[in-house]
Amino acid sequence: MTAGSPRGFHIPWVAFFGRTLAEYLAMFAIDLDELRRGSTLDCPSGPDSFVAEAREAGCDVLGCDPLYALDPDALEAGARANVNDCLAAIESQEGALVFADYAAFRRSKLEALDRFLDDYRRHRESYVAASLPRLPFGERSFDRVLGANFLFAYAHASHGGLYEGSEFDLDFHLRSVEAMARVARSEIRLVPMGSFSPPPRPHDFREPVAAHLRGLGFRVHFEPGRLDSGLGAFDDVLIARR
Repeated sequence: MTAGSPRGFHIPWVAFFGRTLAEYLAMFAIDLDELRRGSTLDCPSGPDSFVAEAREAGCDVLGCDPLYALDPDALEAGARANVNDCLAAIESQEGALVFADYAAFRRSKLEALDRFLDDYRRHRESYVAASLPRLPFGERSFDRVLGANFLFAYAHASHGGLYEGSEFDLDFHLRSVEAMARVARSEIRLVPMGSFSPPPRPHDFREPVAAHLRGLGFRVHFEPGRLDSGLGAFDDVLIARR
């Protein structure tokens, strides 16, 4: 795929699609030294290798996702099919997302999946079955909460998401960030902030979510992310701190 502006990417299902530690650090504009200070909830985590890699790097990290209710064999079968379907969908809509190096992007998804599946079998204690907007953790249980590519991404396409369903509306987003705020001791980071539908612009829910977090007592700002997400100029991250 060549450089340029995305023309709009849509998908009819909620994907189980993962990322590596290196992608997380770039996407959230955070470094390992920061992650090593305090505990982190990855919500939702999907088939990320982030939890495994971060734990091995000395970080206190827990992942949550509703599919973690499945046993390893069932989860592996579904995850491999889902990742392959997602990659096929991206390839069938060439130009909808614009990557500097699509081959590297594709490779990272498969590497993340393999690392996740191995860790899920060996360290089930690092993976909790849970879904937004209800999180089974006590108040301020984690120093930070990271939320990537579920909120905002699965809003309806008319609001800048990539999804054809309407269940993840603005009210769902506000209730979800309330749940994150309840369990976050100091910080929340959220991506993506850009629209998946043209023209290139901020996501419709970006400012309402930021305003809601401010109302919950957080200071909110946006920083440029360092990950090539395919969204061009809107790779920034929402950072909310108490």
